[in-house]
Amino acid sequence: MEMRFYMRIIKRGWWLILIAALVAVNLSLVYSYYLTQPTYEAFARFIVSPDIQNIASGDLINSLEALDRRSIVSTYAEVLNSREIINGTMSLLGADPAQFNNYQTLVTVLPEANIIRFSVRGPDPEVAAILANSIGQNAIDFIQNLYVIYNIEFLDQAVVPSEPIEPKPIQNAGLALLVGTVAGIGLAIFRDQLSSTLDRLGERNKIDYESLAYTRPSFERSIRQELSSQPDSSLTFGIIHLNGIQDFYDSLPQAYINKIMRHVAETLKYQLRGNDIVGRWSNLQFAIFLPSTDGASAEGRMMRIRDVLDQPFSLDTDEESAVLLDLRIGLADRQGGESLALVIEQAEKALDVAMQSDGKVYLYKVRPFG
Repeated sequence: MEMRFYMRIIKRGWWLILIAALVAVNLSLVYSYYLTQPTYEAFARFIVSPDIQNIASGDLINSLEALDRRSIVSTYAEVLNSREIINGTMSLLGADPAQFNNYQTLVTVLPEANIIRFSVRGPDPEVAAILANSIGQNAIDFIQNLYVIYNIEFLDQAVVPSEPIEPKPIQNAGLALLVGTVAGIGLAIFRDQLSSTLDRLGERNKIDYESLAYTRPSFERSIRQELSSQPDSSLTFGIIHLNGIQDFYDSLPQAYINKIMRHVAETLKYQLRGNDIVGRWSNLQFAIFLPSTDGASAEGRMMRIRDVLDQPFSLDTDEESAVLLDLRIGLADRQGGESLALVIEQAEKALDVAMQSDGKVYLYKVRPFG
């Protein structure tokens, strides 16, 4: 189940994954070809062995056993890579050691063999090869002046490398492709989670917490979308005022306010048609939008709804807590393409009349222009 969930996210965010992978590969290629100086490695190999001429025949076996303990080979390796040998070699070459700050040396003792690998890395392949061989020869001369039992000599001299060891564009691009793909998948998942969170927040902003009807901005947006698809259709707009709780609304506990408002919203939604829209207009008012409905039909329907909602409504199990909502309703219809703003203005005027009359439902008839 979880795998299918992530697969759907990847399918939806494939373009984000592709962009991340392409960006990573391109950055890798730019870095490899334009921003990184090539580094070349030249290496020489040396072999350490007993000097038969300076060892008595009986001591040859002991000399070989000493080499097996690796201390001799390790010592020679440290001599090869010592700062004194390296700087001394550069002086012999007639160069300032500071000129070779971009060059690095590395020595490795090969396992299970009396072989030492000495390498020089730097931006110029020819200089790297010269340094590897020159430092190696200087180390050989130094060792031969101190030790007579063991020889160290070139096994392979360094040659000028033809290819840099760094950067490796193809290898770097492959790694960048992998990293970019993983990053793209992460971005796709993050985008999906963020989108879901924003959608949930958007849904919360659409709904009024107290009544669970549309908020006024969402209500107005919904009816404008409805009108944009049918700009000249007939409609009726109404405002419902809860006159019965006007005097004590501010003193009601929040639980009672929620119960009253949700009761009104649920009743309106149940009594109206599926395409009619109900919203919270203000603290004590609801608004209704009845598309494709003339004023006379809307007036009769709202009278029936008023009769239902004007029944005593109990706030809890105690019948003494019942309230009368005493609805006042103002309606306005559109027949000739009038603007929504004009219809709303007429509905507000109709509500003013309903607040002062005994009829409680008043229709302001908007006549077509001309």
